[in-house]
Amino acid sequence: MSVIVRQMEEKDYEAFVGLYEEAYSEYLDFLKNENPRQYLLELQERTWRRTTPKRFEFYLKTGSSFVAEQDREVVGYVVSQTIDFMHGVDKLLWIEYIVVKRSFRRQGVGLALVSRLIEYAKLSYIDRIYSTINPDNEASIKLHIKSGFNVKDWKIAVKDMEKCFEIAL
Repeated sequence: MSVIVRQMEEKDYEAFVGLYEEAYSEYLDFLKNENPRQYLLELQERTWRRTTPKRFEFYLKTGSSFVAEQDREVVGYVVSQTIDFMHGVDKLLWIEYIVVKRSFRRQGVGLALVSRLIEYAKLSYIDRIYSTINPDNEASIKLHIKSGFNVKDWKIAVKDMEKCFEIAL
């Protein structure tokens, strides 16, 4: 299989949205069976979770977001951003999403995307790359380990400030 990994461009918006929706629908199907309570919460926030032109523009401007193409079809992407000084590290790259079209999985597309991102990080003098992984996503865990990541069990605490604003109004 001949996959080309290149920097994300404006022309990739429709493919980006389509792949995001496919991956998010899979996630919802998983939750529906494994965690019905979380599934209902996700349904309430689905509008918020949709990707928007503004979000796409953000990832485009980072310079650290890449797509994988086969025969001119975008079959996957990795989006990330550089953060200055976090967790005691001067410059880190935060992977937000790695998405590969279902029919192209386990063919090296994810590995090609992450490898390109690692190359970008080296050329940009990034000190560390961070990624959060759903502990139930074994494929993502394997991909990160294969790419040389030290995968640990992490708990993430999140405070949704939008809900605080609703209460204040």
